[in-house]
Amino acid sequence: MDRFEVARFSTLPEAELATELLRSHGVDARVTDREMANNAAHLQIAMGGVRITAPDFQIVQARDLIARARRGEFGGLDADESDEWMVDHTPGKVGELDEHEIQGVMGSAKRAGVVVVVIFFVVLPLAGCLLMALG
Repeated sequence: MDRFEVARFSTLPEAELATELLRSHGVDARVTDREMANNAAHLQIAMGGVRITAPDFQIVQARDLIARARRGEFGGLDADESDEWMVDHTPGKVGELDEHEIQGVMGSAKRAGVVVVVIFFVVLPLAGCLLMALG
């Protein structure tokens, strides 16, 4: 089974996205220049970009999918789709937790870190300055 070039992209993330698009449509696509793009990113343009290849029997389907993607057929949001991803989930007041706030692995340690930073970098230096002035 021979592999042929489907398309070239100027960056590795673009090539990875296109590869995943092709794979989601059943094409055995591969990024052949991944190592070059990772190790010598400054040479990507000189080498002609990052190549994607596919098996010979899937080349027509792969090139058609890439052409459709470049025309924007797979990219837009429909009016019917939820716009929830655009909702602002920041808390209303500083220090107030919102039910949508992401805690992460640090959890409440974030707040303790803020307190420590304020004490060490604001309160203590100001207290030292006042003691020196009154000294």
